[in-house]
Amino acid sequence: MTSFEELSKEVDRGLLGMNEGLPLGFNRLNRYIGLRKRLYFLIGGLTGSGKTSLLDDAFVLNPYEFYKSPENKTDIKFKVIYRSMERSRYYKIAKWVIRKVFIDQGIILPLGTLLGWKGFDKLTKDEHDLFLMYQDYINNMEDTVTIIDGPENPVGVAKELKEYALKNGRIEQLDEYNKVYIPNHSNEIVILIIDHLGKLKLTKDLTTKKAAIDKMSDELSYARDFFGYTPIAVSQFNRQISNIQRLKNGDVEPQLEDFKESGQSQDDCDIAISLFDPSRYKVADPSGYDLDKLTDQQGAKYFRSLRIIKNSMGIDDVRTGLAFFGEIGKFSELPKRSIITDDDYSNILNKSYFLNVNK
Repeated sequence: MTSFEELSKEVDRGLLGMNEGLPLGFNRLNRYIGLRKRLYFLIGGLTGSGKTSLLDDAFVLNPYEFYKSPENKTDIKFKVIYRSMERSRYYKIAKWVIRKVFIDQGIILPLGTLLGWKGFDKLTKDEHDLFLMYQDYINNMEDTVTIIDGPENPVGVAKELKEYALKNGRIEQLDEYNKVYIPNHSNEIVILIIDHLGKLKLTKDLTTKKAAIDKMSDELSYARDFFGYTPIAVSQFNRQISNIQRLKNGDVEPQLEDFKESGQSQDDCDIAISLFDPSRYKVADPSGYDLDKLTDQQGAKYFRSLRIIKNSMGIDDVRTGLAFFGEIGKFSELPKRSIITDDDYSNILNKSYFLNVNK
C-alpha cells in the first residue's frame, strides 16, 4: 500500500464517521482537540492545581459516561489503561464515587468522611447506603477502565502495553522493512495514562529522572505511532514559575519550558495543556475573569485557567476558563468572559453550577 493509499483509507474512515472520537465534556476544548486515536497529550500544572482531577474528568469520566450513554451512536470501543503512580486505586475510585454522587444527587459526601479520616464526621447509615448505590457504576466501569497503582519503570510499562496490544491485535510484516499493527477492533480508542512522569521508577540503565522520563516518552510515542494508542502523561511544572523576577514581571503563566525534569515529553507530544491558578500568585487572570467572585468567604478558589500551549493538530495558545470544584474533582467550562453574569459567579460558589452545565 502506498503512502497516499494509506491516507485515502483514513479519509474514507472519516467520511464514515469513524474518526470522530469521544467528547471531553467541554464544548470549546472539543472544537480544538477532542479525544481520538493517535494523539499524545501532555498535561502540566503545579502541585495542587487540579491536573489529576482534569485528567480524570476530561479524559476518563466524561468520555466514559458518553460512551455508555444512549447518545453514543458510534461503534467506537473505549479502553483506558490508567497508571496511577501517585495515588492508590481505592483512593481514586473513592474520588470518582463522590463526584458521581454529587452530579446525580447534589449531595456532597466528603472524601474524609467516606474513608473515615480523623477530624471528619463519621459516615452515617444513609451516607453508607448512598455509597453502596454506586457499586454497579464502579463495577461496570472496570470493563473499560483498568487502574494499575504504584510506581513502575518505563521498561515495565512498555512491556505491559505490548502484552495488551498483542492480546487485542496482531502484527503483520508488510515487506522487508515495514510492519503494521492490526487491532481486533479497528475503531478502538485505547488511552494510556501515566500519572505522573515524576513518579517513574529508575533502573540500573535509567539512573536519573530525566533519563526515565525520556525513555517513557519514547515508549509512549511508539505506542501512539505503531499501535495507534492515545497516551496521556501528567507532569509537574518546575519552581521557576515562582521565582522573584517572574513574579515582579507578572510573567507566571506556564510555558512549555516550565515542564519539570525533561524537555523530551514536550517535544514528543501532539498536544500540551497547562492548568494554572492565577490567584495562587496574586496575578490577574489572563482572560479577564473576576477572581474575587470565584473565591468564597473561606478562601476556597473555584477557578482554573486552561491553556493549550502546543497543538500540532490545530490552533494553540487558546485559553479556556474553568470552574473547579476541588472537593469532588469536577470541572465545568465557564461562559466566555464577555457574557458571564453575576448569577453565574454566584452559582459557582454555591455549587449549583456544577450540576447544570456540560450535560
